[in-house]
Amino acid sequence: MQAVILAGGLGTRLHSVVSNRPKAMATVAGRPFIDHQLELLRRQNITDVVMCVGYLARHIEEHVGDGATFGLAVRYSREDPRQLLGTGGAILNASRLLSDEFFLMYGDSYLTVDFATVQVWNRARKFSAVMTVLKNRDQWDRSNVRIAGDHVTFYQKNAALGECDYIDYGLSLFRRGIVERYRDASLPLDLGSIQRDLVASGEMGAFEVMDRFYEIGTPVGLMSLNEHLKRRG
Repeated sequence: MQAVILAGGLGTRLHSVVSNRPKAMATVAGRPFIDHQLELLRRQNITDVVMCVGYLARHIEEHVGDGATFGLAVRYSREDPRQLLGTGGAILNASRLLSDEFFLMYGDSYLTVDFATVQVWNRARKFSAVMTVLKNRDQWDRSNVRIAGDHVTFYQKNAALGECDYIDYGLSLFRRGIVERYRDASLPLDLGSIQRDLVASGEMGAFEVMDRFYEIGTPVGLMSLNEHLKRRG
């Protein structure tokens, strides 16, 4: 399986911690965050990684290289930071590198769910895409998803407080054909627009995760992951 990492963002909420590097290079438990993320993927038996990079991308590329140090094959889809494509546009920009089916995650997420289980779960259901969801109840961040059985029935990134019980956990499974549908879309294109289209058409599966997610998008999130990794050793 292939994992695509969206790592081109400006990381504005983390500027107080890391202002001259992309947030993927923020120090967590004594090492750049990207080290922990790539090692997690390797433990998941994923070795094909595509990184969508933009802002200060050279720091990531110089550090990770071709991924061999991590036991991975890493390729890059580069976005001009002066002409942002949006998270959905970044996936379009990487289309030539995508497998027929791929996992999608954010460059600031550390997710402990078993990726292979998500893939196997969908083989019996054949959704065009799968969103992993956590029954969050606004605990770790504002909830933004409603589900019914195996389907996502509502998704709004900035849903009102108390409007939803579940949250987008941060890992999705996509078929490449979905990306092709947006070949002529106007840019910038937000990933959320693609996800809402899939929900509206009944094509988005809901795989429930029981363990919390970690992210370094904010100083508080970075501190929480730092403590988690130090406890784990």
